[in-house]
Amino acid sequence: MEYKFKRLRENEFSIGDYVLIAVTITLMILGLVTLRSVVWGTEQQGRFTKQIIWDLVSLGIMLYIIFEKEVRIKKYGKYFYVLSVALLVLVLLIGKIVYGARRWIDIGPFDLQPSELFKISIILLLSEVLSHAPQGKKFLYSLFVVLPVVLVFLEPDLGMTVLILFLWFVMMMSSNINRKYILAILIIGVISAPILFYTVLKDYQRARILALFNPQEHFQYGAYNTIMSQVAIANGGIFGTGYNLGIATNMHMVPMQYTDFIFSAYAEQFGLVGSLILVGLYGTIILLSMIKIEKYKDEYWRYVVTGANCVFAFHVFENIGMNLGILPVTGIPLPFMSYGGTSTLVFSMLVGLLVKARAISKIARPVG
Repeated sequence: MEYKFKRLRENEFSIGDYVLIAVTITLMILGLVTLRSVVWGTEQQGRFTKQIIWDLVSLGIMLYIIFEKEVRIKKYGKYFYVLSVALLVLVLLIGKIVYGARRWIDIGPFDLQPSELFKISIILLLSEVLSHAPQGKKFLYSLFVVLPVVLVFLEPDLGMTVLILFLWFVMMMSSNINRKYILAILIIGVISAPILFYTVLKDYQRARILALFNPQEHFQYGAYNTIMSQVAIANGGIFGTGYNLGIATNMHMVPMQYTDFIFSAYAEQFGLVGSLILVGLYGTIILLSMIKIEKYKDEYWRYVVTGANCVFAFHVFENIGMNLGILPVTGIPLPFMSYGGTSTLVFSMLVGLLVKARAISKIARPVG
């Protein structure tokens, strides 16, 4: 069937676009409500105020991206890449050490995590490569991710390293590139995985992975957080204990509950029903942006949407999975829920790109 395309104005919004923005704000509110229950009355209480500021700033950046001209956004990829690599080098040189890792640059009252920003640059730049580079050079050009992956791994940040590689893989698989290159990378990865596990990963990283299979043996070093998280989630039952009535949350039984394990605090207080609603909100973001993706304006925006949704899906699946004890603990935050300025900023930028992709798309109408 043939289609006739009608060009829309650059920012012509539909109800779905407003829903995306509303869902984002709803997730931010749920995140603040849950964060307050975790940190209020503790020495971490100041994080609640900081997160409010980050949420407001992030909403502003999201709206800026939505109303920014398309031609400028398409130029951002290479500049973001240069900035991200520079910051990744800088964090290894002057970044502050937290729990044995250099992942943050201290900028006064706030911390900047450069590896988070790189997620934006890889989506924008890889979308440009896959949509405009010569067919025979797309794979070669896509290897620009190698240097940042090495820098992120050196921080060390295993979770972000896996995310970047997964993002590269998904975007490459969604393109028309020759699959033999991707197959070769997969084979090399599978063969080298056992070697890397015992020679490259640090002891605590191996412990977190092994804790999946024998949590009791690795209780003290690799499984303690997860086991306490499972206790909190189980305590929530079907309908939850009620806001500020979570025993495990109120007694601060779960370490790092304001960041990596905030889902356990939410699930304890709002139960299975609340958790399903939360997952449904994330699913709404992915579903609305993926509907009729084949009718988006051009390949560039289809790749952008694919990459952005890949990031959302990975974060939600991995974070909730490690809270439930079915995936290793990797330090991957839950979008808009976990405390974190840079991550909130990046997720808001991703939503801005999703709305932008929809707002400038074309409508395909069957003719004949």
